[in-house]
Amino acid sequence: KIDLIITKSISRFARNTLDSIGYVRKLKAMGVGVLFEKENINTLEKNSEVILTILSSLAQEELNSLSMNVKMGKRMAMQEGKVHFPYGRIYAYRKGEDNEPEVIPEQAEIVKRIFQSYLMGKSTVTIVEELNGEGIPSPSKKGVWIESTLRSMLQNELFCGDVLLQKTYVTDPISKKVKKNNGELPKVYIKNNHTPIISRDLFERVQQERTRRSSKRKTSRHSTTEQGKYSSL
Repeated sequence: KIDLIITKSISRFARNTLDSIGYVRKLKAMGVGVLFEKENINTLEKNSEVILTILSSLAQEELNSLSMNVKMGKRMAMQEGKVHFPYGRIYAYRKGEDNEPEVIPEQAEIVKRIFQSYLMGKSTVTIVEELNGEGIPSPSKKGVWIESTLRSMLQNELFCGDVLLQKTYVTDPISKKVKKNNGELPKVYIKNNHTPIISRDLFERVQQERTRRSSKRKTSRHSTTEQGKYSSL
């Protein structure tokens, strides 16, 4: 039902040269042409593929250059201490009237309870069961607490008023794959960025407790030995 696809430019058609040529060939095999307005190329015309390949390569390099400039801008902002606070992804905080992070009191009490309960010896499984048993809404859309959410909260420095920037990074502008930063790029740690919910001392003690439990041999949840006590961390 389609004879011709009109697109603004090569850069709007595909992310890289390989995709551009591949899609064009598939469409051409079905008798469908692609007209690139900016470059004035019609793929149904002779020699169009040679020109398309060259211009696609240039468009890809332009994308790489633009991506690098954006990354440099973000990293400079990090070095200057400029923080994009993750509203909507962080529990117990919202944007205040002054556009600064504001604590949500009722949720802040839950955060304190989670950290204190963990430090008192409760496992993440036990804490999750207690929160769900009391019908306390979680940060997830389903409103149910799960272990992964709790573990993520227990190691999130945002709750003690600090921010660690560049925990993840985008590998390249083509695939846009997000990867955890394990030292490939420098991280920036900013202290006292916003109002804390828990003390830094409590946060650091919980991190020490997490490390201590992780070092223990994992055995059955029902084990009565010290080594099995934290089989669910």
